[in-house]
Parts: sequence; C-alpha cells; structure tokens
Amino acid sequence: MASHHSVSPVGSYDEKSDLEPESSTTVSRSRHSWFRSVFFQATVVGMCAFLSPGIWNSSAGGGQEPYLVNAANSLVFGLMVFTCLLAGTITNKISYRWAVVLGTAGYAPYAAGLYLNKTRGTVWLVLFGSACCGLSAGLFWGVEDPEARKRGRYLAYWLAFRNGGQLLGGIISLALNTHASGTGSVGTSTYVCRALSAVFDKLTRLKWQLVFIALQAFAPVLGVLVSNPAQVRRPDNTKVEMENNAGFVTEMKEMWSIIKRREVLFLIPISLYAQWSSSYAGTFLSLYFSVRSRALAAFLVAVLGVIVNGLLGAFLDNTSVRMKVRSRASYIFIMSVLGGVWIWFTVLQVRYDGTEPKYDWTDGGAWAAGFVLYLVFYSCYYVRPRSFSSPSSFSLCSPRSLQLLQNELYWLISQLARQPTEVIRLSSFLRALESAGSACAFGVSASKHLPKTVPVGINFGLWAVSTLTAWGTVREIGVAVGPEV
Repeated sequence: MASHHSVSPVGSYDEKSDLEPESSTTVSRSRHSWFRSVFFQATVVGMCAFLSPGIWNSSAGGGQEPYLVNAANSLVFGLMVFTCLLAGTITNKISYRWAVVLGTAGYAPYAAGLYLNKTRGTVWLVLFGSACCGLSAGLFWGVEDPEARKRGRYLAYWLAFRNGGQLLGGIISLALNTHASGTGSVGTSTYVCRALSAVFDKLTRLKWQLVFIALQAFAPVLGVLVSNPAQVRRPDNTKVEMENNAGFVTEMKEMWSIIKRREVLFLIPISLYAQWSSSYAGTFLSLYFSVRSRALAAFLVAVLGVIVNGLLGAFLDNTSVRMKVRSRASYIFIMSVLGGVWIWFTVLQVRYDGTEPKYDWTDGGAWAAGFVLYLVFYSCYYVRPRSFSSPSSFSLCSPRSLQLLQNELYWLISQLARQPTEVIRLSSFLRALESAGSACAFGVSASKHLPKTVPVGINFGLWAVSTLTAWGTVREIGVAVGPEV
C-alpha cells in the first residue's frame, strides 16, 4: 500500500509475487510504465483513502447524542490496537495488495450502520460496522515506504486525497444545512444527497442516500490495482524493497527489539496523545455549536488540512535547511500552538459549564471564540474532526485528516527506521498506541454524566508529558539518529 504512516499509505507497494526474477528488459519497461510507477501506486492508494476514510465524513452521522458512537469508536480503536500490531505479519502473509483491499472493506458497513441508526434507530449495525472497521482499518494504515527525499511531499499528496473526500462532504452538507441554525444532527437530506439527486432526478430512481455508502464499498475494488512491489520502480529505477518473510514469533521479537530502543520509548506518550484529544474536541463542537456551524467547520478543516500539510511537507523535505533544524523547529511550533489551544479550551470549558450555550455564526464574537479555536486545534492536531452531523460522529479509523502533529510524528518515525522493514514495524506500533489512546478517550467520552472539565484536564496533562518526552527523540534527529543533513 502506499504510504504514510500507520503511516499514511503512500508509497509502499510490497506484495509477494510468484513471478520469476525480472530481466533487465523487464526492469527497463517497468521504469517507463506509468502503471508501475510509485506515483501511480500512491495515487491508487490515495483514491482508496478518498473513497473510504475520506468520503466517510460525508455520510457520518447518528443520533443527536454522542454516547452510542463514542462507545462504537472505543470498540473500533480497541480492535485496531491488535490489528495494527499484527499488520506487518498479516500483510506479509496476504500481500500488500490484499492488505489495501481488506483494509478499506470495513468502512462501508460502519457508514451503513450510522445511516440506519439515523433513519430507523438501528443500533446493532453501528456496533457490527465498528467491529468490521476496527478489524480491517489497521491493515490500511500499516505500511509505507516513500523515497526518503520525498517523504513529506508524499504524505501531503496522500493527505490531499483524504481531505478531498472530507471537502466533498463538507461542501454538500454545508449547502444542505445552511439554514439549520439549531443544534442536533444534520438532516437526513445530507445522506440522501439531495443536492446531487436534483440533477439526476429524472434519469434514475436510485436512492441517493446509498450513493456514498456505495462509493466506500468500491474502494476495495480499486485497491486491486496496486501493483506487485517487484514490478514497481521509483523514478531513479531503484526497487521498493519491503519484503519481509519473517514468521509471527520472529516478527514479534523484531518488534520488541525496536520498541525497547530509547528513541522509540520517548515517543510512546505522544503516540497515545496523538488521537486522545479528538473525542473531547468533537464533542465540544457538537454540544455548543449549531448544525450549520459544524458543517462549516468540516469544510474549513478540510481546506486548512491540505494547505498546512502541504506547507509542512515542503518544509520537512527542504534539504537546504539542516535536518535537525527542520525537526526541532516544526516540533516546537506545533506543540507550542497546541499548548495555547489547551489553555483556551480550559478557559472556554469553565465558562460554558453550567450555562450550556448554543452558538450560531450569527452570534459574532462569542461564536468565533470557540469556533476559531476548533479550527486551529484540528489544523495542528491529528484526526479529521468529528463530522458536523452529530456529537457522535467522529471519523473513525482515521484515521483520520492527518494534520500537522500527525504528519510530524510519522515523519519522525520514518527517520528512526534503520531498514525498510522497520518502517512497517514502527508505524504499526505507533498506530497501535494511537488506537489505544482513542479507545480510552472514547470510552471516557461515552459517559454521559462525566464533567467536561475532566477530559480537558487529561488532555492538558498528556500534552505536557508528551511535549517533554518526545523532545528526547526530536533533538537527536539529524544528530545521533537519521542522516545528518
């Protein structure tokens, strides 16, 4: 699959092949074949991300209260802890192509469950879909290997697809909910996609509420286009070397040898933190802001995500700046902004407690104080925001738009890998920690009577611990760890 991180899938393309070793003629052809290029593989995986975790945000929903879906998300991420840890072993057994296929297969059942919960009050399919997504998504996020000199740009390229799906959903839902100044969940017309059905109304009687679900179901089919790694060549004609035929026991031993390294241990707190905050921030927006404000937030976060990640990717790949300067400057900037964000979240939460305000964009400064804070948070943080559709709709498995913190974090682990197979193990371990953080956070948020100041305090504490411990690794990048450039 390709790349990022859990890392975003943008550039890995390793799949076992029964083909004979390639002749020089085959290699030459491969070098000139667009279908076998790294860019094409990244594009295919990016399109899968657009159709699955990306477009998921267009149809996410549920009831008016967050507690069912918070519990469902806790289940999803709890399962992902295990699937992410085992992603490398499973991928090596079934091949990278089928890892992409299976990794995108769990989104449609979850989206279908949310739709039926919205229209018929069905609960079981939400939980079943959550289990499917938790079991499959860990594979989708488990491998990557972009060229070292293009890591930042490949992350940004892949993210553009991911945010493209969210952007589409944001545009449609904002258009359909412009007059929804009240609170609650988005109208069912968001699922029905009335804006589109009006155009094709006389041509077909398809139920447009199923269109987005069908698009997500198409992602596994598209994943079949990912090429065997033995057939893929980078522009400089180098191979994508990711093959690892180690058995389960050997794989676990190798994983342990990586985990106990000091520079990896320092990243454990920030990996847990990397998704923990999403449950609080999404609930904050859903409880205190109108439907159309949440629709606007979904749209703006998608736009900002593409911009800020493109800028960060360009900076991280800028070899005219020494690597240690790039890693330190970007890290200090991101964590400083997040520290300011949590100070302001604390102030607003204390102010909102007891009054339970419901802000709309017609409320001026009072609305902007929390709304702009939310945008800044998700621009510097990790996951896509909860959908505006309801307090409960968090874009699952995705994880999520990779904003600055996530982009930075996966760039860091890519520098820690001493060989290609370590990228898979490191990203799998990191993703497992992120999933564990999400599972715990959503479990806490599933409590209806818990004071909102409690998750704020937990998040503030995690930010402080993460900032200090991760610095132990960041300061070694370009000095003792990674290339000194």
